[in-house]
Amino acid sequence: MPKLTELDRIRAAPDLHGAERDPLRAERDMLRAERLFTERFGHAALRPLQRKVIAGTLAGRDVLAILPTGAGKSVCFQLPSLLTSGVTVVVTPLIALMEDQVAGARRRGIAAERIDSTVGRARRDRILTALYRDEVRLLYAAPERLTDPLLLRALRHAGVARIAVDEAHCISEWGHDFRPSYRHLARLRAAVGQAPVTALTATATPDTRADIAANLELRMPAVVLSRVDRPNLKLEVVRVASLADGVQLLRRRLRQNPGAAIVYAPTRRRAGRLAQSLVRFGVPAAAYHAGMDPGPRSRVQAAFLSDRVRVVCATSAFGMGVDHATVRLVCHLGLPGSLEAYVQEAGRAGRDGRDARCTLIEGSADVKLLRLRARVDSGALDRRTLRRLRERARLRLRAVRRYVRARGCRRAEIAAYFGEPAPICAGCDNCAALALSEVERPEL
Repeated sequence: MPKLTELDRIRAAPDLHGAERDPLRAERDMLRAERLFTERFGHAALRPLQRKVIAGTLAGRDVLAILPTGAGKSVCFQLPSLLTSGVTVVVTPLIALMEDQVAGARRRGIAAERIDSTVGRARRDRILTALYRDEVRLLYAAPERLTDPLLLRALRHAGVARIAVDEAHCISEWGHDFRPSYRHLARLRAAVGQAPVTALTATATPDTRADIAANLELRMPAVVLSRVDRPNLKLEVVRVASLADGVQLLRRRLRQNPGAAIVYAPTRRRAGRLAQSLVRFGVPAAAYHAGMDPGPRSRVQAAFLSDRVRVVCATSAFGMGVDHATVRLVCHLGLPGSLEAYVQEAGRAGRDGRDARCTLIEGSADVKLLRLRARVDSGALDRRTLRRLRERARLRLRAVRRYVRARGCRRAEIAAYFGEPAPICAGCDNCAALALSEVERPEL
């Protein structure tokens, strides 16, 4: 009998409704959750996918959830933290994301804290004391902080109800080099008593889902999958002869799409120059990248969220956890590092459900730059792992090129990459051009 792959195990996991659990108790738990959601979060009802994740959580199961941008992933671990004893540990990669979510949780009456590199010893000691006194329900932490023996001891004392891994795709996309600590989170689980895990992200291919499940050692997880297609996003790819032509096209798109916009650039230098160029043309714009100090980055993000800055010109460092519902345009001036990254970044447009445009502007030098960015440094990796990662990088590069060169439906191209059936196109440049040609074709 052939050995099952990790992906086979995920797919073989029983549906949420198949869990061996008292159905009356499950129904009572969900009624409590709905009531508390209305009282604390101010919304009439949970969304269907949120309900599925929370049902799995309250049943004590591991959960793997792929929910679209704007689907309310934070509710999926914040709400259960009010209904269970012990601490919910939320692993998240960005300090700004933690700050926003802790503030939001506290407004809803949840005892929330965070531990990251900006937290000094005195404040850390106060948090540890609060854990020993059972005064913390939600603890946000960067993955690197979760190896601290003092913190682990406090968590064992308080009792960890659940570990929530937000932006879980980082395990697959970043873990081998950028954030190695993401690939060791299973050790955290073992260190705090094998607490159940909820892994959440907005996009993940079948391989990435398998990677997440394997690295977190998920045990027959409840799998909640959303469709990757967002019908309100209008997709287009435009090839230009020069960077100057690309900037000119960007300015046109900004005129055609009033409202907030995010422009992604492949390098920090290009992001900075784009912002300067737009400011010269009278567009309130600012640059954002990982090379900036935390203070200026936070100020740019705050100005964008309050609409004092209309356009952020950024590298891929910007956007994760940024809750701006009315972004009308996301433009990539240069090829994204992968199709996963593109869908994540483009998905930051139209979070309010209204139409938004996603424009990818390709230049003649972009493929060469993308090849350089797709290289995998050997570091301390063994040969087998290095070969696997390099092959994955090549496949991702190929997928981006295939999307850019596609003559058919772009939405179908994305769906196929994520292992989903082709949707009925709700708007892409190729399908629009085909429809126009059919209208203009004379009858025989």
